[in-house]
Amino acid sequence: MSVYRKAYSVIGVIVLLAGIILFQFLDFFVPVEQQPDGTTFAYFAFLINTVIGYFLSYKTTLISSDNQAFRLIPINVSINCVQTLLQIIALLIWKSYIVYLTIQIGCSIVLMAAQNLYITKKYDKVTFYSKDRLTGAQKQEIQKNISGLIVAKIGDYLVNSTDNLIITKLVSLVATGIYSNYLLIRNLINGYISALFAGVTAGIGNIVAVENDEKKLDVFNTMFFIAFFIYSIEATCFMCLFNPFIGEIWIGEKYLFRTGTVAIIVINNYLTGLRMPLITMKGAAGKYLEDAWVPFAFAIINLVASILFAKPFGVSGVFLGTIVGSLLTADWYRPIVIYRSVFHCPVRAYYKRYVLYVCLGIIYIALAYWTCTWISRGNIYFRFVEKAVVAIAIPSGFNYILFHHTNEFNSVMKLMKRIGKRPLGKIKDFLKRRNYE
Repeated sequence: MSVYRKAYSVIGVIVLLAGIILFQFLDFFVPVEQQPDGTTFAYFAFLINTVIGYFLSYKTTLISSDNQAFRLIPINVSINCVQTLLQIIALLIWKSYIVYLTIQIGCSIVLMAAQNLYITKKYDKVTFYSKDRLTGAQKQEIQKNISGLIVAKIGDYLVNSTDNLIITKLVSLVATGIYSNYLLIRNLINGYISALFAGVTAGIGNIVAVENDEKKLDVFNTMFFIAFFIYSIEATCFMCLFNPFIGEIWIGEKYLFRTGTVAIIVINNYLTGLRMPLITMKGAAGKYLEDAWVPFAFAIINLVASILFAKPFGVSGVFLGTIVGSLLTADWYRPIVIYRSVFHCPVRAYYKRYVLYVCLGIIYIALAYWTCTWISRGNIYFRFVEKAVVAIAIPSGFNYILFHHTNEFNSVMKLMKRIGKRPLGKIKDFLKRRNYE
């Protein structure tokens, strides 16, 4: 853990320096006259929050590796609820984004500190500041993996950061603001889904370490189907509900993108979701250096294609560039790395499954949206609920019809039953105690 602490500290310093350097280019992407009040404060507040995370959160790797990360959920939920309540009160009283942001950053630091304290107490026999020395071979292996991880994280950051910058520079700051509404909802939902895959990474790592290739491939195929099942439902919900929620329920129709732009945003997010099993397996197997070039190539192609497409197509072109970048890099090469180095088998079966899932996802999106266009009567809230039912029912129904006979579908059903039994069991125990009393 001492090595992890030092490594995370080095990463934190690198991120801080990179953030300070990038700040010098802020005026290039957002002209000074377009920058709202408090831009500098907001930038450095987010930067400091990110940097502090590297100094406080390194211990979470221990509890994740021990498959006990779920024990942090009560802490996370409690502090997030307090944060939301304080932010609502602050907006009602001061109506200031700076106050809102300050509360967010403060609660984030409190959350990391609380997690840190809990892990320290839970693993009180672990020496986090040991002076023992690793052997040369051990240190070299850890340094190799950490270097690969750093490169991967930097590359992923470049990929995820270019879209907003390009929209701001080539389209308008207003378009970036409109996109932020979609991004806020997308990130909120994706955060919960990503937590599902992050929570099983340590368990997958154990399978990679001890099981045979056939078992590892079977687990991966199940993960891939789960990702398809979840993200296809998410995609149809986004397509059918994004604009009704933002335009009719939340902030108004002037903050909406056109249907075509929304469709491209949704498809881009869907393709990203289908990569989650590969990312999870890659992290579990420690395969960081094998495709270290991918995020950088992705970022470069994304940048070039987005600039080319942004001129004729506007915001839609930026996300088309992202899709092109993913198809030309991560979507075809990462499967090769995983299949060759982890499963030791040909990758052809993955590509067939990937094409099938992509085609089905697009069909579900189109069919669900077309069906929802017929829902136009009644209260806006009832219409929203009806569209939500359609968006969930279409992919779920077709997935059952097409895949109910497969091992992957049966594994998903068993998992859902197991999850469902936990709250039911707690309710039964509660009722038994009440009857006993």
